[in-house]
Amino acid sequence: MSTLSRFETPLLRVSRPVSACQRCRGAKVKCDGKLPACTACERAGRSAECSSASDLFAKGKERSYVASLETRVEKLEKQLVQAKARKASMNASGAQPWPSPESHAAPRVSSRGAQRKEASNVDDLVADFGFLSVNATARDFHGFSREMSFARLVLSTSSVLDMPKFVNHVLPQRHEITPLIKHYLENIHALYPFLSESRLFQSIDAVYQENGRHALPIDRWTTRLVLATAVASLSTKRGDTQYQDAVRHAAAALEEIETVVHPGSIVGIQAILQLVLYAMLNPRHFNSWYLIGLASRVMVDLGLHQDPPEELRLKHSELDMRLRVYNCVYALDRSISLVHIRAFSFTDDSASVTHPRQRVGRPDTSLVFLHDLNPAIHLSHLRQIESHAYQKLFQSRRPALEEPWPIISSSIEDMHVFCSKLPDQIKNPIKKLLRCEALYSSILILSPPDLDDDLTDYGKFLIFEYAVEYADLMSSVGSDAEQFAFYTSHDMLRASFVVKRLLALLLSDFALFFGSSISRPPPQAPTSSGAPVLQQRTIGEMLSRAYNCLNLCDKILEYLELRFGYADPLKEFRVQSSDVRQLLKASYDKWNRSPPTTGHDHYTLAGPSMDRRFS
Repeated sequence: MSTLSRFETPLLRVSRPVSACQRCRGAKVKCDGKLPACTACERAGRSAECSSASDLFAKGKERSYVASLETRVEKLEKQLVQAKARKASMNASGAQPWPSPESHAAPRVSSRGAQRKEASNVDDLVADFGFLSVNATARDFHGFSREMSFARLVLSTSSVLDMPKFVNHVLPQRHEITPLIKHYLENIHALYPFLSESRLFQSIDAVYQENGRHALPIDRWTTRLVLATAVASLSTKRGDTQYQDAVRHAAAALEEIETVVHPGSIVGIQAILQLVLYAMLNPRHFNSWYLIGLASRVMVDLGLHQDPPEELRLKHSELDMRLRVYNCVYALDRSISLVHIRAFSFTDDSASVTHPRQRVGRPDTSLVFLHDLNPAIHLSHLRQIESHAYQKLFQSRRPALEEPWPIISSSIEDMHVFCSKLPDQIKNPIKKLLRCEALYSSILILSPPDLDDDLTDYGKFLIFEYAVEYADLMSSVGSDAEQFAFYTSHDMLRASFVVKRLLALLLSDFALFFGSSISRPPPQAPTSSGAPVLQQRTIGEMLSRAYNCLNLCDKILEYLELRFGYADPLKEFRVQSSDVRQLLKASYDKWNRSPPTTGHDHYTLAGPSMDRRFS
């Protein structure tokens, strides 16, 4: 073997010790380590921010040693190729082996049109790199083998109980589904508009025309799961007719999962999100937390959590759908993670997307049946408030906050403003649902770990007031007037949390609320500005409101148990609330025997109504 051949075929191969850049690490995305900026950062338009500073390499010098070696190898390889070409040319014609300076000059671009075309080709290439990175991330799950596909991964990780098998999947008549589609668009799509309305109606037409002969798998999947979600949201008891019909539609949709649920496209995310909504209504078969985690990962891999570079020149309809899908993934991830008290799939710092109030809902001529998206815009705003507070108070890796109240107070004020500024255009059932979620989030924000000992009297009274208002708003759930609101199994978890927090507060601080026979000015907020102002109430009013709240909580948990099948929260509540009820009854009897004698008539409560409440 010659000396040159030994250099051409080295015996050892050294792996590249390149760490992921900081952005990719924060977003939990694969980093290809390309220099001077990785593909993910290039695609997001943040090449200047691509950095992998660590203990090994200081900022500004990261990967420099590896980069210098790679650059040197590339130069040597080019020189070797040129040397071989010169040698072959010299042997053939005897010409001078040294190349002219012009041979290395870069090709000139003749016009601005050619420059734009070249830039467009580069942009397409960058986009292709992003798509390839997604496929590389999911290559072990999609197309690798028949036994292990991405769809099977989704089912295996999220399935709680196998779906029942049905002999046939006959669709209802077209006129029968019209009110269901209307219900879905006005009450569910209004909150989570990740589907195109025009595309939805195209899918329905394809499924119903000529017995679905020309319908694609995505058409059948979309139609079936929209019907399953709409019917399930109208169910009032697990196992009733609507529940069974929803299960049949979902089972029919799952026959198309192998060809519909796959990574690398927005359609795949939309398909998973449809399954998430159904799982929220029927937790018996699917776990929504695992599903939204998978949808979030695919969304991040596709780069939807970053505004696309302007050079891509995407159509408005494409930008609009990217934004809708991102905001729905964001809203569902925050909502599901909050009710389960778990970590978010991605942080707010890793995302850089134009605020939905600036872009969602803009007119789009391709959406013929466009519905009002105000509920989705305000829901996204609520999730942003929740996410900011939750990450600061619960998920920060820093030591415990010495002064958490500035964050708590600011978040509570934001929630208060949010509820007070909900527009009249939003339907009352949806408006009430948003307020219930804001009240639940406020109680959660007021209850960070290890804060009970330091919780101010103002914070305790706020939790009490919010719990009473939450119970009052939720007491109409299940009524005819509220049957169209999109209440899910997560509302059982929210109600259970509110009830537990209220009972714990009343047991530990009973004297604070009911320890005097006369009224006292309510405590004030430790911070000023726009914090909610507590209303002065008598002890009799406080006792009455507390007891009535417990009765409403019992009613709410009873309905949610009937609808979603959760029996434990109601059993635990009835056991734990018995001691509180006895304390309230004894305090009321004592207060009623010795009412205030200060001459303030507004302190006196009507005896008969109180007797009914405490009977």
